[in-house]
Amino acid sequence: MEYMLKMSSINVQEILLYEDEIEEYEIIKKIISTHHQEDAFYTFDLGVIIKKHQDWIKKMPRVVPYYAIKCNTYPMVIKILAAMNANFDCASKQEIQQVMQLNISPDRIIFANPTKYPSHIKFAKCVGVEKMTVDSKCELYKIKKLFPEAKIVIRFRCDGISTVAKYVKLGIKFGCEPGDEAKELIQLTKDLGLILYGFSFHVGSPCVEFNAYVRGIEICKELISFAKSIECNHIKLIDIGGGFPGERDFQIDEISHIINDAIKEIDPTIEIISEPGRYYVTSAFTLASVVHSKKTISVGNNLKQMYYVSCGVYSGFMEELLKLNSRHPIPLFNPVSDKEYYSTVWGPTCDSYDCIVKDVLLPEFQIGDWFVWNNMGAYAASRSCQFNGFSPLIVHPFIRKSQWEDFCIIMNRFIND
Repeated sequence: MEYMLKMSSINVQEILLYEDEIEEYEIIKKIISTHHQEDAFYTFDLGVIIKKHQDWIKKMPRVVPYYAIKCNTYPMVIKILAAMNANFDCASKQEIQQVMQLNISPDRIIFANPTKYPSHIKFAKCVGVEKMTVDSKCELYKIKKLFPEAKIVIRFRCDGISTVAKYVKLGIKFGCEPGDEAKELIQLTKDLGLILYGFSFHVGSPCVEFNAYVRGIEICKELISFAKSIECNHIKLIDIGGGFPGERDFQIDEISHIINDAIKEIDPTIEIISEPGRYYVTSAFTLASVVHSKKTISVGNNLKQMYYVSCGVYSGFMEELLKLNSRHPIPLFNPVSDKEYYSTVWGPTCDSYDCIVKDVLLPEFQIGDWFVWNNMGAYAASRSCQFNGFSPLIVHPFIRKSQWEDFCIIMNRFIND
């Protein structure tokens, strides 16, 4: 290879390099045949992260992305985004530590958890992470006592409108009301002598009503006007939150022009940031799992198939347990018969809640058959645990040859800086 990575923080030997023409399912087959394994695993297409970031910068150049690392904490994701000058949304001391281990400067981090442990606030002060989100009077008093130099970002509630089952309405937990309550927090920030740095909102995740961002931005403009009316004249930040979809068929063009129009009249001295998570990683990760056991049961006059696979709700499918998603398996190899049966796919643990999909029509499969699950990068591995002794899934990162040169240049520039 003409371009080689010089950085020790990326183990080049872990990265599989493939021709552009090879399909991802063929890559999965190669991994299975090479490792002769029965454990489920992820594939990670590094090129997806690179392209997603390039598209974001091109289509929304004024909106600075702060990657929400809670969405997927796989170190190589964070390293690639750090190398491409993305910033980071952290929610805890541990997440801040993970990012700063890469020599990321503290000004590239926002401590975006509105309810923070006192010890985590002290830690943020020690390492210089100044931007932090607040949505209550108690949090302001806490910060006044522990970190009075912090840059306060007041978060208000701005929910999107959605009837989609998998939509997470974050406003039920975080965000003050955008009217009188927000103004009271602005006044209290001033009275306490704290630095009112900006305003933020989160429309929920994943957002399907893109005009919610417009409503949030308009509220930010109103709150900035109110802050100026009481002589808080140093607003430097608007944070439009996350919630951007990341599935394979989503294009950032679907939302970029809406946000660009909404922010075009905002004072250019005010920085506009966002907290995308699933946008970057959802389609970059694919999960493969094997049928390790099978049972056929009679239900009346019909047969029902029960498949037991090497992953479950505790190893990637937590959203299925929470009724936030409903993925169906894609067979990696052709089934022995096209005849379909009502089928249930179970995870490997002894918990009866460990069910990925229930009572769906599927062709018949045998022990040793593999299922593929797409769009598995967001809130899957980061929510996994080792319940019943099953280990976290291994990740196999890969990249196409046409993207290898760009990847090496990006990463080498990062380590040299």
